Amino acid sequence: MANVDEQRAEELAAMNNERRTFERRQRAFQKVIQQFAPQGNGAPAKADLEELDTADADHRKAVAAMDRISEEIRAGKR
Repeated sequence: MANVDEQRAEELAAMNNERRTFERRQRAFQKVIQQFAPQGNGAPAKADLEELDTADADHRKAVAAMDRISEEIRAGKR
């Protein structure tokens, strides 16, 4: 089992990663919706849609890591 400092470092890294992945997903989403009326032609670029899918998957992984850490805290394992 990791010591307290290692656990806190993991928790901080997980929180920062969740924030970064959320912001990336948010930017990707904004880029896609800007391509709809009135600004765009309603046809998002394939690359933008792929980036949104990738960013969403990465964010889901980051949230899962945060959920795991939260459950460990609630269970008294941390």
